[in-house]
Amino acid sequence: MNPMTEMFDFNKNMEAFAKFYPDMAGAPPVKAMADMAEKYRTVTLEAMNRNMELTTAWMRDAARDAATLMTADTSPDAYARKAGEMATSAIQDLPARLMAYADVARKAQAGLMETVLPAAARPAESASEAPKPARPARKTA
Repeated sequence: MNPMTEMFDFNKNMEAFAKFYPDMAGAPPVKAMADMAEKYRTVTLEAMNRNMELTTAWMRDAARDAATLMTADTSPDAYARKAGEMATSAIQDLPARLMAYADVARKAQAGLMETVLPAAARPAESASEAPKPARPARKTA
């Protein structure tokens, strides 16, 4: 294959690989990695959807506040009072909003750790159960 003129076809190469190793797709390591990837995907999508909900609510509130601020007032004092109230409200809401994002991140990290820790324990257990190879005797001169 000439890399300058032909594109690498991943699917074609995987099909050729599957012909040589037909049982590889059902092998325990491949299945374990597929299961772990599925769990990662689930945790990631849940976190992403929750972040999207939080961001949408925040933007909706900001748009509502902006609409209130854009109403015409006859005195500059009334406009300044509305702007000050909006700024105060936004600053007071900020810690709760940031904590909601932090909670999403904490849950996602916990979910990923629940996936990783059992997977890491299995090879350690199987390694401790495996017979130890005998060491060759040292030659003494």
